[in-house]
This record gives sequence, structure tokens and C-alpha cells, in this order.
Amino acid sequence: MAPPEPTPSPIAVPRPEPSPAEVEVLDAIGDLMAFWGFQRSHGRIWALLFLAERPLHAAELAEQLALSAGQISMAVRELERWGVVHAERPTGQRRTWFRAETNLFRMVSRVFRERELEQIRNLAKVLQAARRHLQEAPASTVRAQRIRRVEALIAATEIGRELVERLVGGSLLPAWVTRALDRNLVDAD
Repeated sequence: MAPPEPTPSPIAVPRPEPSPAEVEVLDAIGDLMAFWGFQRSHGRIWALLFLAERPLHAAELAEQLALSAGQISMAVRELERWGVVHAERPTGQRRTWFRAETNLFRMVSRVFRERELEQIRNLAKVLQAARRHLQEAPASTVRAQRIRRVEALIAATEIGRELVERLVGGSLLPAWVTRALDRNLVDAD
């Protein structure tokens, strides 16, 4: 007697092509991500996954966004690194499925922690090195003025670092605002 045929997984049901309204959303989020210095395709991938009623696999993403398998592979790897896309491989399935992170505060906090804070730290290092070099230069009125100005930039950088650290740590905003932001954009379906 032959073994019974496996029951098709509901996750394997093809997703319909994005509607014109969905394409507008994908493009708008892609444009916003590009404005913030990310790749437009990253925003479009996240938006498609967010709008999807179920996780999607790479071939579906490639087909619906008209991107190559290589573009999708590199993009989802980057999105996973940023914590805005999560990979899942159900037991018995060969494909990896992707779903969007739905907690906006978590996504923004991670980006601020890893990108903006790094930029601020790099700026602080450069400014401190510049101050050391200026302090080693021969004394003059111009040198003293430049040192004061570099020190003002160092102080401003420190304030910026503190603000970003408090924002991502949840202590900058009132607790009720942090609670309101630190939730999923949609309830689990």
C-alpha cells in the first residue's frame, strides 16, 4: 500500500500579484527607505512582507517585485541583519520563508543603535583627534578660537549621542509614548 499523499501546507498557496494600491504602498515605502539612505528595494521587500497574509519565500518576492534571485538573497540577508525581516524554515520544508517585523519601535531603535550611534561615535573620534592636533600646534589666537569651536562640536556630539542612546533605550520619551510605540503595528492574524 502506498503511503498517503502529504497534505499541502497552507503556507504553499500562491499569493496573488500585488494590486495597484499595494504597488503604490510598496513604492512609497521604498522611496521613504531610499530617502533615509537604504536601498529602495529593501523598503519594497519589507512592505510586501508586511502586507502579505503569510510569510513569503524568495521566489515569490522575486516574482512579485520583478527582482532577481540574487537581489532578493542579498536584500533579505541585509534586512535580517537589521532585524526588520525574519526567516523561518518550517519543519519538513526546503524553502526559507520570510516575514516582516511589525514592531516599528524595535526596527527604528535597532537602526539608530547600529547606524546613527556609530556615525556619532566616529564623529566624536575625529573631533577629539582634531582637538589634540590643534592643542599641539603653536599657540595663537586663531588656534585658541578653533579649539573652542571644536570643543563646542564635541559637546554637541555628546548631547546627540546621549539623546540617541536614551531614545533607543526607551528613557527619552515619556513612558506612555514608549509603550504606545513599542507594539506591533498589527495584531497577529
